[in-house]
Amino acid sequence: MIIAPTHSDAPLENPDAAELLIKEARQKARRRRLTIGVVLLAALLVVVVLLVVVGGGRTGPKKATTGDLAKTVTSASPTCLRSQLRVAIVGDGAGLGHGASLIQVTNASGKACSLTGYPKFTGIFASGVQRIFKDTLNGYIGGLGTNPSSKAKLPIVTLRARREVASSMEEADANGSGSHPTCPGFTSYVVSLPHVTGGTYTFHPRFPDLYCFQPEVHPFVPGSTGSAK
Repeated sequence: MIIAPTHSDAPLENPDAAELLIKEARQKARRRRLTIGVVLLAALLVVVVLLVVVGGGRTGPKKATTGDLAKTVTSASPTCLRSQLRVAIVGDGAGLGHGASLIQVTNASGKACSLTGYPKFTGIFASGVQRIFKDTLNGYIGGLGTNPSSKAKLPIVTLRARREVASSMEEADANGSGSHPTCPGFTSYVVSLPHVTGGTYTFHPRFPDLYCFQPEVHPFVPGSTGSAK
């Protein structure tokens, strides 16, 4: 005889297990969404930082002020000290009534320094009378080669260690006027370097310098010629 299974023998489903599986699936989905959100937020922050850095790099440079330029010059090439320099006066010839000499300054030290401006150049006669040469941008023979009436900026000459020379030209003429067609001639010179503490030197030419009318001195320029023309 075959006995049919009763209703109580059929397998039963566990509703709690199914709900647990659904709950776990939902939690995994939430964690996945949270992870994706965190990754996207981090990526967005990286993009923002890169944009800020690139934008800052493209910002136009700050306009240099006089103070900034002064600091740059000072840090790059401090003003020369007297102990760093060797100074000489070298004849530069004459012609058509004009004569010139060069004030040559050489950096003899192991450190770079800078020089700028006009030297104070004083001619002294045998009588003791002194004549200070006039500061001019350029003259008949040398100088900056610019319009004498212009307001050209004086060059800052950087003298590298044990090699660089700066020079300034002084010039005058021998053609007097009126009752003084000639002059007795300078028998000595005193040169004071600009912005150099204690930078004053005295020189005695072998013969009196008869070029003493309209005396001029020009600013320091790079090199040994005293001219930027």
